[in-house]
Amino acid sequence: MSVSLWRRARQPEELECDVCVVGGGICGLSAALELERQGKSVILLEASEVGAGASGRNAGYLIRGAADNYAQACRAYGRGRAQELWRWTEANLAALRAEGVGDLPGFETRPSCLIALGQGEEAQLRESVELLHEDGFDAALLGPGDGPGDSLWTSGKVRAGLVNPGDAVCSPIELVRLLRARLASARVITGQEAHTIEGVDDGVAVACSDVRVRCGRVLVALNAYAPALVPSLRGRVTAHRGQMLAARPIGDARLDMAYYANHGSEYFRPGPGGTIVFGGARTYFAEREVGCAPDVTAEVQDRLEAFVRELITDRFEVIARWAGTMGFTGDGLPLVGVVEVEGVEAGRAWFCGGFTGHGMSMGFVTARAAAVEMLGGAPSPFPIDRVMPGAS
Repeated sequence: MSVSLWRRARQPEELECDVCVVGGGICGLSAALELERQGKSVILLEASEVGAGASGRNAGYLIRGAADNYAQACRAYGRGRAQELWRWTEANLAALRAEGVGDLPGFETRPSCLIALGQGEEAQLRESVELLHEDGFDAALLGPGDGPGDSLWTSGKVRAGLVNPGDAVCSPIELVRLLRARLASARVITGQEAHTIEGVDDGVAVACSDVRVRCGRVLVALNAYAPALVPSLRGRVTAHRGQMLAARPIGDARLDMAYYANHGSEYFRPGPGGTIVFGGARTYFAEREVGCAPDVTAEVQDRLEAFVRELITDRFEVIARWAGTMGFTGDGLPLVGVVEVEGVEAGRAWFCGGFTGHGMSMGFVTARAAAVEMLGGAPSPFPIDRVMPGAS
């Protein structure tokens, strides 16, 4: 994210609203929608086009929970917190269904399945299913002879699979466009990269090359890119690249569910037109997959192709390769709350982001909660003061 001196020096058009939202991905659009429904005038600023970042570059999973398993989440967050997180993601899909996601061409109700390729993860999946059942969640454990008979299960590599039957997949671009279409009065301005947030007498102003928005409050929804605009977020939200490919099998290879493997390090599902969408492998090159560079790399793409050969088919054609930038937090959970911006009155600047690869599965309801909290309502489940004490 950078804006030249020459573009900053232009005389921008002055605009006003109650709340300015910076970022036109799932989070920003969802927050704008909630703010509009709360009766606020909203201007949303997007540097490129809506969904140009990670919101339009992910695998389109609408899942319950996180990529890793429930037993691990219980150990990491505590059992009560893990249960809340799983319910939160269930609520995310239910809320998106209420917005009409089920009518999108690319939407499918499709179970997700966490697979174990090794003995250690198999034990965790068995423990997870027991815990999920105890906590009132619908889940099933599949053994090698219980799978749906698709190419993954006939490969003989899978030791066990944990199935979440109520999950879904969609085209993330279609979802972003749906959210934008739901906006009635909010103004969406694309092609305007915010470069400065500054205090003014009656609130805060967000400056771009061609517009300057004066508002009562600003919500920064830039996920991985937020620290460039809000320096106080540096070290709290870090950028990590995720790479993907789409392959067209040659022959009768198929997948019946949306899969996660190796504790979520790899993920793959049926794509449009008989393709297979495959992503991940960043953990094998973690030190080099940090930052906002949008390029794919040979080492990650080669590893993804190797996984396709190992788990699905050795006869395929790669038809697309791409990358996206994710915003990670230290504990893997989002951040919502007030952020410090030099010269801006406390309480005027807010942040919602840091989804750690799960923006599709929790971004809508988290952004909605951020908007409600900003307007004086109930606090979100993800307070930013756990990493920025005194921020909220």
